[in-house]
This record gives sequence, structure tokens and C-alpha cells, in this order.
Amino acid sequence: MTATIKSYTLDRNYLFIHKEAITTSDFGLDNSYELIENGFGIYSSERVKDRIGPLKSNFFRIALCRKGTVTVDCGIETFIHSRNTMHFNFPSQVFSLYNKSEDMFAYYILFTEQFIEDLLPIGAIQKQFNFFDFHGVPFFELTEEEGLEAESLFLKINTEIKNSLPALKQSIQLYVNLLLITANRSYIRQQLTKIFEPNKENNLVVRYKKLISQHFITKRNLSDYADMLNISINHLSKTVKEITGCTAGSFIDNMLTMEAKALLRHTELSIAEISYQLDFSDPSYFNKFFKKETNTTPMQYRHQQ
Repeated sequence: MTATIKSYTLDRNYLFIHKEAITTSDFGLDNSYELIENGFGIYSSERVKDRIGPLKSNFFRIALCRKGTVTVDCGIETFIHSRNTMHFNFPSQVFSLYNKSEDMFAYYILFTEQFIEDLLPIGAIQKQFNFFDFHGVPFFELTEEEGLEAESLFLKINTEIKNSLPALKQSIQLYVNLLLITANRSYIRQQLTKIFEPNKENNLVVRYKKLISQHFITKRNLSDYADMLNISINHLSKTVKEITGCTAGSFIDNMLTMEAKALLRHTELSIAEISYQLDFSDPSYFNKFFKKETNTTPMQYRHQQ
């Protein structure tokens, strides 16, 4: 375990976080530490490190496994990649990769919100694609036909990059969107999500959840979020309850609980250190909160892992 969970931005140095070295592979950016428009990278698993993380990043990750197996942690959940499985990570989510088989082969994409925002404005990604939401399912298996279609989109992006075609960024954005649509069709087919029609109320919930993901450690009161959204507390509470079936406050508690679980699972921080890192006034208050949310104490949870 680590002393803490490190956070990373997507820049030219990040290649050496996930790759052993620049490779001889001709796919995507395997043999380069540069990025497209400082916010996009596409790679194969050639010379991917045997272990990555646990870490947090400020960008999105999409991966498609084509052969072999590898274990991936998304948040506090653990999954086994095999042929035709995909996983999705969003900014600030804990990510780990380990137990890679010798024959494992996968494609993956890393991109920032700023890179894609011309096509998918900030906040729209989680609204349209629930597997990028902390309440969604970040890992699922495609059919063989769906897997081949997804792979073809990775390969088309590779062709765009290798041929340095005009309007490269716009083309990549469209192919990424098609990849997300392809995955989302499988997601819907497997009934992994409840789809909401876009409307003003749904957009408010998306914005609220986005703000929580950014501020949940330092802002615990609904009034803080109502102020940032320029609405009343009553309107916020009523809308969130009607759209999600959950109380507005439960989303703050859920984010705190998930962060606490990640720190307990992936770091060597003491219970007291975790409580202060999560901005609890004292460890006893943190213990009471965690017990209420999980029906177990922080120490019991750590020993169960």
C-alpha cells in the first residue's frame, strides 16, 4: 500500500506512469510522449507496466481488452478484464491495474474534459453516458460484434493520427463520441442504467453531482450547493429526490464514504489521518459517520480488504 493516493494530470510526463518506456509499437502514441492538442492520448497495452496505481487523475479513461486478462480497480470495485470487456474512469476516481497475463492486449484512450468539450460540454459526458458517473457501472462486457465495432473505432483514430489528416482534433472527437455511443448501446441493451430524457431538472442534478465531486471534502451543507447553483435549498432537495429517488444529502455522504473506503483500502494512512484528510473535526466523528453509512467501523473495513 502507499502512503497516500497520488493525483496526476494528463501531460507529456504521464506516459511514464503507465508505460515502462516509449515502445517500438506503431499504434497511436505508443512511441511518443506527446499528446494530441495537449489533451488526448491513444495507446495499445504494449509495454504497459505490470502494476499501475493506485492513483487518481484529472482526465477520462476508456479501455477495451482484446486478449488475455488483467485486474482493474475502478473506485472501490475490482474487475477482471478479458476479451471484449470495457472499463471507464472519470476524473478523481481511484484507478489501479495489476495481475496482467503475459498475453494481455488492450487499447485505451486518455482525454481531458477540455479536449472533448467542443462536442460534449463539461458535465454532459456523465449525463449522456452513465458509466462515467459514480452511480453507474464502469465495467461491462460487449458482444463479439460490439467488440469488433469498438475496436474499429480505436483503429480509425489511429489512422487519423498516423496520416496527420486535416481537422484531426474534430475527427478524433467524433470517433470518441461514436465509441461512447457504441458502448452506451451495449450498456442500455444490458439494462445497466435508467435513461432520463434530457430536461432542465436532469441538467440540474448533473450540475449538482459535478459540484459535489469537486467540493465534497470541504462543503457538506446543501446550502453551499444551492448557493453555487443559484437556487433554493428546497428546490434542490425536491428536484434531486424526484429525479433520482435519493435525498440530495445522500450524494454528499456517498462521495465521502467512497473516498474513505479508497483511502482505507489503498493507503497506509491511520484512521486519524484519514479523518483529518477528509476534514472531519475528530476521528470519533469520522468513525460514527462511517459506521452509520456502512454498518462497520473504518478499522473493520480495512481488515476485511
